[in-house]
Formats: sequence, structure tokens, C-alpha cells
Amino acid sequence: MERLSELIDPALRGLGVRGRVREVQVRDIFNEVVGPALAPMCRAITLERGVLLVGVANTSLSHQLHLDSVRLVALLNERLGAAAVRRLRFTTMDP
Repeated sequence: MERLSELIDPALRGLGVRGRVREVQVRDIFNEVVGPALAPMCRAITLERGVLLVGVANTSLSHQLHLDSVRLVALLNERLGAAAVRRLRFTTMDP
């Protein structure tokens, strides 16, 4: 018997919406992964070709998250159940 995800994923890909669904999933779990202390100061913006663009409040936070990016990518992919995120890229957000 096939898992539901094995049926849904090809259907979403066929409709051309799989990437957008993954992006929404990443945005939904991002705050959990970075934790409650950092979540108010950053947010997942877009996911394109495995690169997650993360908006941060300042360059210090960008540096901190960059140093922890390997762990963050692993946690995101673990929660997603797929290797959708390969790396993080940071940009500062307007307050």
C-alpha cells in the first residue's frame, strides 16, 4: 500500500504547484525551527531551487543564523520529510 504523500506529491508536481506548497510548508515550520527567541526577528520569505530566503531584523542576526545554517537546514528538511531546502540566504527586512 502506498503512502498518501507518494500519491499527492506527483499530483502536485503535475499541476505545477508542488514548489509553492513546499514554500508554504517551510514558512509554516520556520518559526518552530528557529525558536521563540529568534522568530519575532526573522521570517522565511521564499523558497526557490532549494534556496530559502530569510528576512532578518539586522546583520548581526543574519551572521548568527548563517553560523547555524547547517543545523537549521537539517531541521527544516526533517520536519518537511524531504530535502527541499539546500541552503539559506539572508536579507535585512524593513522594521
